Amino acid sequence: MKYEYLRKSIAVSLAISSLITVVPVKSLAAWIENYDGSWSYADMYGYANGGWKQINGIWYYFDSYGLMRTGWILDNGEWYYTDLSGVMQTGVIQIEGKIYIFSENGAMQKGTSIINGRIYNLDDSGACIGNDYPIPTKSFDYYGNNTLPYVPNQIIDEDSKMSKDIPTDPSKEVKKQYKVKFKDPEAEDDDDELLRTKTVDEDTMLTLYKPVKNGYTFIEWNTKSDGDGTSYEYDDRIKITKDITLYSQWKKNENTSDETTIKVDNIVVLGPVSGTTEMSSITTKGGSLQMSKKVYPTNSDNQKVKWLVVNEDGSATISDTGKLIAVSNGKVIVKAVATDGSGVIGTKEIKISGQ
Repeated sequence: MKYEYLRKSIAVSLAISSLITVVPVKSLAAWIENYDGSWSYADMYGYANGGWKQINGIWYYFDSYGLMRTGWILDNGEWYYTDLSGVMQTGVIQIEGKIYIFSENGAMQKGTSIINGRIYNLDDSGACIGNDYPIPTKSFDYYGNNTLPYVPNQIIDEDSKMSKDIPTDPSKEVKKQYKVKFKDPEAEDDDDELLRTKTVDEDTMLTLYKPVKNGYTFIEWNTKSDGDGTSYEYDDRIKITKDITLYSQWKKNENTSDETTIKVDNIVVLGPVSGTTEMSSITTKGGSLQMSKKVYPTNSDNQKVKWLVVNEDGSATISDTGKLIAVSNGKVIVKAVATDGSGVIGTKEIKISGQ
C-alpha cells in the first residue's frame, strides 16, 4: 500500500539526510524532503505527525504518516487553509475568487464575522456573501499559487455572474498548471487509492516512477483502471498537456509466505512534547492531547496501530489518529494496538483534571 511505501521512504530519508534537501531548524531538528516532493519534520523526539505543530512560531499540519499537508484541511470539525509552504493562514483570504475569514487560530468562520466594527455575512461553506466584502490580504488560485487579491471595485453583486478568471499580476506570465494523479485501483479504500499527486506546468516532460506494494510486482501505469487504456513504463517521460490520472497495474507474487513478514514486537505510546517535557496530563476543560507512537522494529512491515482508551476513574475519547479529548477527571489508559496480528499493545497513563 502507498502508506507502507511512504513510511519506508521517510525512514530512509532520515538515515541519508546528508544526501537530500535538509533545512536545519535547530539542533537535532530538520525539515526533510521526501522522494515524491512532500515534506516531513523531525526533531529529537521523532517525526511530527497526527496534527498541528508550531515550528519557529508558524503552524503546520502533519498527517498521521508524518507528511506536511497543504490546501484545505478538516481537523476536529473545523476547516483550515495552508499555502503551498504549509503555513496556516489567518485573516481575510481569497481562495479561487471567493473571500473567506479565518480566525487567529486558523479556523474558517461561518455565519457572521465582525472586522473593524463592520459585520460581514458568510454562507455555510465560509464564503462571504451579500453586498459588503472585507478586503483580502492574500489570494490563492486553484493550485494554491499566490495571485493578486480582488480590489473592491472588482467584486460584483452576488446575483450577477462572476468571471472565472481570477486577476493576476499582469507583469508576470502565469502558466497553466495541471494535476497528475497516480492511483492504485486495487486499494481497499479511497485514502489508500491515491498514491501521489503532482502539480506541474503545461508542457512539462514528467518522468513517472515505480511504486512498491507488499506481495505484488508492478507491471505498468495505465490511463484506465482496468488496464485497457494507454500504458506507460515506470521510467517513461510524458508531456503533460491536461489533467491526467494514471492507474498502477500489478501482478500478485506467487509463493509469498508469512515467514518473510517482519512483525511488530514493541510499541511505545508518547504524549506531545512541550519544550523538552513530554505531556501526560490534561488540565483544561475539554482539553486534548495528540498522542503518537513508535513501533519497533522500525522495519516491521505493518506500522499501523488502532487507538483505544480505557476509562478507569476518569474518562476520555480518542480518534482514529490518536487525538485524546478529556471528558471527566481521573485516570485513563491510552492503548496503541498493532494491526499486523502480532497482538502487541503499547500503553500510556494520562491524568485528567479541570473538567
